[in-house]
Amino acid sequence: MGLLSLLANPFVFLVVGLAATFGLVVHNLAQAWLADRYGDSTPRRQGFLTLEPRVHLDPLGLLLLLLLGFGWPRFVPYRLYGRKEAAVALMGPLGFLAAAFAYLLLARLLPASFGLGYALELSSMIMIGHAAIYLFPVPPLDGARAARALGGPEVRRFLAQLESYGPVGFLLIFLLLSYTGVLAAIERGLYGFLLSLLRAIGL
Repeated sequence: MGLLSLLANPFVFLVVGLAATFGLVVHNLAQAWLADRYGDSTPRRQGFLTLEPRVHLDPLGLLLLLLLGFGWPRFVPYRLYGRKEAAVALMGPLGFLAAAFAYLLLARLLPASFGLGYALELSSMIMIGHAAIYLFPVPPLDGARAARALGGPEVRRFLAQLESYGPVGFLLIFLLLSYTGVLAAIERGLYGFLLSLLRAIGL
């Protein structure tokens, strides 16, 4: 389930660990870039438009990435509202998808020695999983921030109620989506989409 299961092959473990960690940074960079384009300088002032790991990475998020295969970066601060806020929020999952596509592309182009191709494919699947999860409108995920920005009072009240349950509410919904197969179906759809992009460029 987590990355620790890959320790039998240290090379694969290292590649997947670095790739997944960099994917968290890409998530933040995507959000910070769009917020900056919209005129909000908050992410730039706080260093989120750099590759500095200490700015982006959250220790607990990294630990859970290692243990569970799912983690999170630090929250990107921005002061936007309405459609712009929603667009910036959704750039996070798009950043994960961009990382997933890059890893699939590298898996096709680079030699598969030492399990490199397998490691990159696995890294891509982890990023696709993150993209799927972050799209759900469950606090504190990006999908919830987008729904709050675009939804009416009823939506905001519902999200506030979910948020009041804290991590327990998120965990219960995550388990429900996993065991009902909803999450896996979304992941398959996203993976198929990326494969179609590869086929479109002849790979």
